Amino acid sequence: MQKKYIFDLDGTLVDSMEPAVKKVLLVLDEYGVSYGEDIVEILTPLGFKGIANYYAERLGVPLTPQEIYANFTEKLSVVYAQEIPLKRGVEETLRQLKKEGASLNVLTASPHLFTDACLKNNGVFDLFDNVWSAEDFGLLKSDERMYPKVARSLFADVSDCVMVDDSIHVIKAAKRAGMSTIGVYEETAKENEEELCRIADGYVRAFPDLLKI
Repeated sequence: MQKKYIFDLDGTLVDSMEPAVKKVLLVLDEYGVSYGEDIVEILTPLGFKGIANYYAERLGVPLTPQEIYANFTEKLSVVYAQEIPLKRGVEETLRQLKKEGASLNVLTASPHLFTDACLKNNGVFDLFDNVWSAEDFGLLKSDERMYPKVARSLFADVSDCVMVDDSIHVIKAAKRAGMSTIGVYEETAKENEEELCRIADGYVRAFPDLLKI
């Protein structure tokens, strides 16, 4: 049976978490809004539009969600299109999986504006059968209802798909939906490594280790 992989983008395929987080938090700093140490964990599953809503409605940033999202777009478009690299070993691993006949797909909380440009700049966009933003399904990646929808789009059962992600929230949601899961080490979320190892069906600290699972 063909393996159907669904890869996260940020922190899984590309080394974007640190620059993206800096730009996103800069908006709070610009308006003097304080935030806790868990802010990254809170924001990661939301996607940029969700973060914009959270900033306006929960943190009191004096802008509309649309204005905040436009701020993100201005700050991050060039970063994703020109500066963010693949994680070590990603391209070689993807090409090997493709050679072995696997279906490669992306599901990310980031919008197509960032995602597509980043993958194209790194020369791997055409390796994927599908590149999806969570916005395409109208759900957050932390919502378990997402995964049956994704599986149907692949004409597959949920249990025949593998979600590969660095987010503990996403891994939990995919598992609740009945999808196989592989956790990926991400430096900015290393405090979750032990739990991610325990919950996910597999875990890799280096991307090429996927070939061993």
